[in-house]
Amino acid sequence: MYNIFSTFFILLMTFTGLIWILQVIQNLYYKNHLTQKEYDNYKSKQENSISSFFPILFFTFIFRAFIFEPFQIPSTSMLPSLFIGDYILVKKFAYNIINPFNQKILFTITHPLRGDIIIFKYPCNKKLNFVKRVIGIPGDTVKYNPFTKQLAIYNKYNKYSYLMNLVTYSKIIKNNFSEQNLLDLKNHVIMEEINNANHYNILLSKKYTDQEKFYYKQKSVKLGTWIIPKGFYFVMGDNRDNSSDSRYWGLVPESNIIGKVSIVWFSLEQNANAWPTGIRFYRIGTIVK
Repeated sequence: MYNIFSTFFILLMTFTGLIWILQVIQNLYYKNHLTQKEYDNYKSKQENSISSFFPILFFTFIFRAFIFEPFQIPSTSMLPSLFIGDYILVKKFAYNIINPFNQKILFTITHPLRGDIIIFKYPCNKKLNFVKRVIGIPGDTVKYNPFTKQLAIYNKYNKYSYLMNLVTYSKIIKNNFSEQNLLDLKNHVIMEEINNANHYNILLSKKYTDQEKFYYKQKSVKLGTWIIPKGFYFVMGDNRDNSSDSRYWGLVPESNIIGKVSIVWFSLEQNANAWPTGIRFYRIGTIVK
């Protein structure tokens, strides 16, 4: 659906742009060949022309292609950070400037950091957009234990190693999570902290639910361990036991990254495959971390 809309938008902008250029040429011609009164009458007839939409479409295209683009969250894989029904803005210039016509990187500004929430094209089907959190960056060795749910990262480039510390919360904040039925699912919220610097909340089930046998396995690397080469990233959902991520289908090429999630600009009370039942006003304007 997203690709169809983008294609239609570009075609409409191109069509109105061609008409707009033709009218500019006509205006220059008639201005020199008509009386002022005749020219004013001609201009008044153009006010409701389809070409008048071109400037709006053009600036919208520039905004969506290079600055910010809106997306909707369709699943629970990023709870408790992002809810179904959240409408987010993605910062397109956070990492790369991308050619909107062929999706090639024009030049790089910076690279994703551990803990960033990113939108990217799903490596197994680039027509789909996924949202996950960056866990492993180039040079990292990522290890995940599905039984203890402990995550470990080692980096060869910076020559350091550390564990992500898991700190259990004392209680679930009812106002934030009851509508997602998290209490009924008997999940609990914990804080995951990277090297005492970057921390965020994740969800874990109290029982073993992981399907380790379906993990993506790299050649000559032990199951449950992944080595991240240059130009690739390891991503995971914050809802750790209910997320299809790099553990199962592999690494994300940097060229697939669309941008960094920045803010929730609107949010509907909604469950999967159901109609909205209201508006989450407390979510609007939330900075995503």
